[in-house]
Amino acid sequence: MKTLLITCLILLTTQLSFGQKNKGVLVPSWEEDYQFEALADQADGGSVSIDITNTGSDINDCILKAKSQALFTIIFKGYGKTNQASASTALSDMAGYNQNLDFYKSYLSSNTAGLAHVNKAQTNMSKPGGKISKKVIKSTTTVYIMKTKLREDLEKQGLIKSAASIAESLGSKPSVLIVPSNSWMESAGFKSTEETDMGPVDSYDYASALTSSKLSSFSTLEKFLKATLDNTFRMQDLSAIMKSIAEEMAENNMRDDMTQESSLDLLARTAQADLWIYIDAQQESVSGGQELQYTITLNVLDPMINEMVINGLPQTVKTSGDNKTRLLETTVNANIDNVRPKILDYFVKREEKGLQGKITFLIGEDVGINFEDEIDVDGDDYAFAEIVDAMVGKKAKKYSPKGRQTTTRRTYDVWIDTKIENKLSGKVEPNNFEKFGRKVKSQIKKLGSVKAVVETRGLGNVVVVFTEEL
Repeated sequence: MKTLLITCLILLTTQLSFGQKNKGVLVPSWEEDYQFEALADQADGGSVSIDITNTGSDINDCILKAKSQALFTIIFKGYGKTNQASASTALSDMAGYNQNLDFYKSYLSSNTAGLAHVNKAQTNMSKPGGKISKKVIKSTTTVYIMKTKLREDLEKQGLIKSAASIAESLGSKPSVLIVPSNSWMESAGFKSTEETDMGPVDSYDYASALTSSKLSSFSTLEKFLKATLDNTFRMQDLSAIMKSIAEEMAENNMRDDMTQESSLDLLARTAQADLWIYIDAQQESVSGGQELQYTITLNVLDPMINEMVINGLPQTVKTSGDNKTRLLETTVNANIDNVRPKILDYFVKREEKGLQGKITFLIGEDVGINFEDEIDVDGDDYAFAEIVDAMVGKKAKKYSPKGRQTTTRRTYDVWIDTKIENKLSGKVEPNNFEKFGRKVKSQIKKLGSVKAVVETRGLGNVVVVFTEEL
């Protein structure tokens, strides 16, 4: 009798987990029709509450199904932004589900696997339910899920991309620098614009901003982000970089106008971070000054190309009294939890496509030829521009001319391999545009035409200056 009772309980649990029959076949509950809506990012910064509206034989059946359906939503569907919850992209695409169907059928219905990441689930009495038929009711369940733990679990099992797998493919952990956004810096008065022969150039006084009360929230937000990202990336420190940048600034001031770096290029080269996370935190008073409202946005810049490559969604929170710090932490952690997989995806795509940057060739004052002049190479005459084109193409994954070319200036967008072999040591090392510029210069020098020097501007911009004829 005891054995029979246990068998019946197992059959009942299986039926509840797999829900309704479709043409005689039990369908997993997460493949049934249901509606979902994220309610709020929780205070621990790694959990979210989701409302699941579904049908079942009774309240307990609806709750049991809702747990699995909430997990399926986070992993494969994602959800939109609501008043209290940040938008979230899916952790995996449906191809991952179809390729690992047996695993997920077990994972999404097991108390020791996926369901272990459900904190609690309870009926939301504020949303109407009721009977659909004699044997079916409709109900809404609020499910609290430890989203960060869920993601980490799937990463460890190799079901979704992890920081460890990215680091292994790259040879090291990617590095990240956290920076106050340009609009935040400008609104606080730490932006200036200078006219140059290349057009207006913006500068940002980070050294002064970091000690100003106008950006007092930055250090708090930076601390929360570092705590969340430290196990995933090598975190750079903006304050430490600003303290060590003085010597670099002095050397930069000695460069001529053609090769001098902007303040952002100088910061990029000194920091050597793969990506920058820009924090934008706009503050305003609401409710007659009794509350403060913060709108926080995280965007990601690739300093190689000086372009935003990931745009986060703004998240607004209201705070009063002593809950400011807790709300800021909750909001930032929820935001980064959504941006983080996009960062990992970006590194994967960059590894495939290569590093993107720019190389510029300039004719110096002491050189008597220009890019239209012809040079003899093994008995054949080639325009100097053709030679430069050929040597860039020889060392780059791909390239294309950028902007207007002149008789004394040629610029290219180039893509180079992320790693390169050191022929002296035989080791594979990270590649960069300074190495690329030197290799192109060496190729041109082999032709016996001109000498050149290589100067870097930031991380993704190298300048080759031809100094004299040989």
